[in-house]
Amino acid sequence: MRLKWQQTTGLLFATPAIIYFIGFFIFPFFYALYLSFQKYDLLSKPEFIGFANYSKMIFNPSFQNSIGVTFYYTFGAFLPICVFALLFALLFKNNFRGKPFYITIFMMACLMGLIPNTMAWKVLLHQDYGLFNKIFFYSWGFIGKLNWLQNPKLAMPAMIIVSLSTGIPYYAIYLIGAVSGIPKEYYEVAKIEGANFFQRLRYVILPSIKNVYLFVIISTIITGFQYMGPFYVMTRGGPMDTTNVISLFIFKNAFEFQKFGYASAMTIVILVILTPIVFLALRKGN
Repeated sequence: MRLKWQQTTGLLFATPAIIYFIGFFIFPFFYALYLSFQKYDLLSKPEFIGFANYSKMIFNPSFQNSIGVTFYYTFGAFLPICVFALLFALLFKNNFRGKPFYITIFMMACLMGLIPNTMAWKVLLHQDYGLFNKIFFYSWGFIGKLNWLQNPKLAMPAMIIVSLSTGIPYYAIYLIGAVSGIPKEYYEVAKIEGANFFQRLRYVILPSIKNVYLFVIISTIITGFQYMGPFYVMTRGGPMDTTNVISLFIFKNAFEFQKFGYASAMTIVILVILTPIVFLALRKGN
């Protein structure tokens, strides 16, 4: 009787999480899968068209371009975030004077929120009065003003810099917690054995924070395919579709062109692309 009551109580406590998971993950997935085989514009009833959305998508140059742009952005931001987040975590694990102040400044971009931070970067990168152009002009003597967000060669690197300003401090917080949890005895043994910094990093730090670091890697990759807000605010996918990432491309097709079936098909394809990447990362991590 007592065991049954404990099971019932546990199920009651888990019910809100189960409802949330079904309502925001399971149902949207199957509904998107259903819509991917329909022609649907939100105003009329869905019309079954089979695999037409998928065939249209595969041969659409804009879709192919958005996939390439997304991979460029994701892996362009992935390596710096993973490296610098770890370096800052190693820096902030030590106690030094003014540490809380420096951590607060370091986290300022995250504390601002995504859109306010994006608007601040839009001002910093402005062609006429942006701070970046003033730095390049006065420090390196560049002639002319760089049009960061309208130059096809500079727009994506600029967007990667914007994402690093929030991505590095955000993931550094996870790694600071993981690194701080490593027992001091590990460092003492490594010091006695004469291990240098890189040896301590390889044989002590990384194995100890493997699970958290794996989370950072996978989360960075998934976020790269979902990242849309700053692109919408700063470039709208331009210039010449060089920043038209897949999340923004899906958003435009769904809410600007009213092609909800076509947009749903693209979300299913992104899931298919991400699944083996995440599986490979998990396998290599283990």
